[in-house]
Amino acid sequence: MAITAPSGPLVVFGGSNNPDAGTSFGRRGFGIMDPRVPYSYHPGGSTVYGFLGTAHIPVIDAVPSTLAANNIAAAQAVGSATTLTLVAASAAGITVGVSITNAETGNPVTGLLAIDSAMGYVSVAGTSSIRLWDPSKAISRNVRITSVGNDSGITFTVRGYDLYGYPMAETITGANAGVASGTKAFKYIASVTSSAAAAGNVSVGTGDVIGLPLQANAWGSVDVMWNNAKVTASTGFTAAVLTDPATATTGDVRGTYALQVASNNTLRLQMFITPSVANIVKTSVGLFGVTQFSS
Repeated sequence: MAITAPSGPLVVFGGSNNPDAGTSFGRRGFGIMDPRVPYSYHPGGSTVYGFLGTAHIPVIDAVPSTLAANNIAAAQAVGSATTLTLVAASAAGITVGVSITNAETGNPVTGLLAIDSAMGYVSVAGTSSIRLWDPSKAISRNVRITSVGNDSGITFTVRGYDLYGYPMAETITGANAGVASGTKAFKYIASVTSSAAAAGNVSVGTGDVIGLPLQANAWGSVDVMWNNAKVTASTGFTAAVLTDPATATTGDVRGTYALQVASNNTLRLQMFITPSVANIVKTSVGLFGVTQFSS
C-alpha cells in the first residue's frame, strides 16, 4: 500500500456532538519522522525514515496482595494423580468464581480463581467502543507449591489463563520439604494436579514474581517504581523467553520481575515498558511473546 501523507498538522478532536470521543489508536505505534532532506517524506516519494515515538507505556499501577503460601489451595493430603482442592472463598488476593472469555476460542470459561482481581479495562469513549487495559488490575504472578514432605520426585501441573485470557499451563517439580516456585505468570487459575501421591501435605500460593504485560527482551526496556522509589538495579528481571513453541517448563513468554521486598498489600508497584523497534514492527508476537503453552 502506498504511503498516505496529508500535509498536516493533524488535529483529532471530540466535540460535544461526538459520543465516541476518546483515545486514538495506531496499528503499530506512532513514529517521529526524520526531517532531513534525504530521509524525510516528499510528494511522490515511496520511502521515509524516522524513529519510534511510542515509549514508556504504563502497564502496571497496583498494590500486590501479600505473599501467601496457601491462598490458592490450603494444605491438604495429595493422592496419586490428584487434582487439588482450590480455595472456595475469596480472600488474601484471590477472587473465586470468576468468569472470562477464552481469547483463543471465544468461549466462556467459569469457576476460575483470579489473582489480585480480574483483569479489566477503562473506557475512553462514550459508547465504550475504545478501551484501554487497566494498569490497576494488571498484576499476574508465579505460583508456588509448598511441600511438607519430600516431593522432589513428582510434578504439579498448574492450568489457567494469562491476564489477556489466553490459556496456559506450567509443570513445576515438587520440593523436598520446602517451596517449589514456578516461573510463568498466571492471572487466572483453573486447576492444580499432581503426577503422583505427595509425601505429606501440600499447599499452593502466589509468589512475588510479577508478569510483564508487554514483552521485554532487556532490562533497559523496563522502568520500575516500587514503594515510590525508582528501581535502578536489574536484579529480579528475567527477559521474555523466546523458545517457540513454548513448553510446560519454559519461562514466561513476556518476561517477569521478582519483587526485591516481599509484597504486603501496602507497597505500590508501577511498571512502564518501552517496546523495542524490532518487537513493535512484528505481528502480535513482538508485543506479547510467543503463544502460551497450554496442553
